[in-house]
Amino acid sequence: MTPAEIRNQSCRPRSMRSPAFTPLVILLVLWAMGCDSPEQTVYIVAEGFRFTPAEVRVAAERPIRLRIVNAGREPHEFKSVLLAHQTGATGTPPSSIPVLPNHKAETLVRTIPGVYLFYCAIRGHAGMGGTIIVE
Repeated sequence: MTPAEIRNQSCRPRSMRSPAFTPLVILLVLWAMGCDSPEQTVYIVAEGFRFTPAEVRVAAERPIRLRIVNAGREPHEFKSVLLAHQTGATGTPPSSIPVLPNHKAETLVRTIPGVYLFYCAIRGHAGMGGTIIVE
């Protein structure tokens, strides 16, 4: 290496010199390309007796593709007033989505600004909930 290359190498943060930096850049580029999608995808994982993440913020400009994943051993039921805004539902949209262990459920929801609580409606799962904030 020339003295100039050594100087430039040492001026960069360690994370930029790491071979792991390249996949991170690729991941960020792919994420940015997905921003033009007509919908926002929100993943909520039910495991143990909690939802992760417990708080989600989304923009009101695009509908939400809501994906509930049950990664636990207990059945769960995602219940929220937000589900009243489901698109493509025939008749009255259901106010809850049951999700069996090691399964997932998905729905498309119109975004109307507001704060929407969600929780597991199964008896004995009290305290298992969260918030979706549409801004």
